[in-house]
Amino acid sequence: MFKKYDQNQQFLLPLSLDSFVPEDHIARIINDIINAVDITAIESTYSENGSPAYHPRLLLKILLYGYLIDIRSSRDIQKMTSTDTVFMYLAAMQQPNFRTICRFRSTHLDSFKEIFAQVVTLCKELGMLGDGKVSLDGTKVKANASVRQSKDEKALDKEIAKIREEIDKILDESIRIDKEEDEKYGDSTPYEMPKELVNKTKRLEKIEAAKKKLEEENLTKINVNDNDAKIMKHKGGNKKPSYNGQVAVDDKEQVIVAADLVDDENDVHQLNPMILHIWATLGRKPTILLADAGYFSYDNLEFLKRNGIDAYIPDNFLKVEERGKSKWFRKSNFKFDEEKDCYYCPAGIMMPFTRIQKRKDKPDLR
Repeated sequence: MFKKYDQNQQFLLPLSLDSFVPEDHIARIINDIINAVDITAIESTYSENGSPAYHPRLLLKILLYGYLIDIRSSRDIQKMTSTDTVFMYLAAMQQPNFRTICRFRSTHLDSFKEIFAQVVTLCKELGMLGDGKVSLDGTKVKANASVRQSKDEKALDKEIAKIREEIDKILDESIRIDKEEDEKYGDSTPYEMPKELVNKTKRLEKIEAAKKKLEEENLTKINVNDNDAKIMKHKGGNKKPSYNGQVAVDDKEQVIVAADLVDDENDVHQLNPMILHIWATLGRKPTILLADAGYFSYDNLEFLKRNGIDAYIPDNFLKVEERGKSKWFRKSNFKFDEEKDCYYCPAGIMMPFTRIQKRKDKPDLR
């Protein structure tokens, strides 16, 4: 026997939205947190004139829950507000269209950082943060750009020349057609720039902007569609236009206490700024830091020591050296002569001081 079910069942009393979601569901936490945070900065951007807008708290709730379950598309979120009971609960059965969701996200992106800080503060007040033990890690996030659109200066110059040639052809053709139509119609028909020319011109502007950035930042390659994305190596050795996502997590309840997205592939350069992010968000420095070997450098160890942070970071150089596979020497292999102001290499050859090398965002090398 089967249990009877009737999809046309009617109820004498309407169901409560609250009954759609289990008591222990994460959506309830999102709902309570967004109801508690101060969103004055977002609300102040709305006008009292015109038709009522969707409440920013509603939009924040469905966006954050979408991020949590890996639904990022505005169209997919719109669909879920009519098909998924959790989204229905968070949106109070309202169904904002994808353009509203997308516009809200892009307009108030900067405010999300302030809301993030408030959420972490709430977690702190609820006793969800520990005594300062934090884990730091990075992950490559693929950019919304094709690797085929990553070009060097030579390829950009070639494409610029090709597009300019095509624009000249379109202009010549347009002038010829204009003359013929002027003779035929006189002044009775207004003319618009040909669509082909508009598209080519926009493409040329985009490529020239990419070339300028490539020259200014002394890069080898740059992506035409996303100038900020850099070619990064992913697991498996594949190289794609990407960003490096940095996340710091508190040890007690796995609360994210700092996050950032950078265009630098190397995690080693992110330790210092991420510690400062944590400090700014929590109002205090972490006491213990756990990180993988990608964050190991002597500069980073010095920084952590100065700030009184105990760190547990594997030394990859030592591992390689112990296996006998290292082709390089460590600083400890060189002996410094203070009187002569020089080093001696492991072969006993003197290495005198020659110059100071300036390094961007890092201590100078002597």
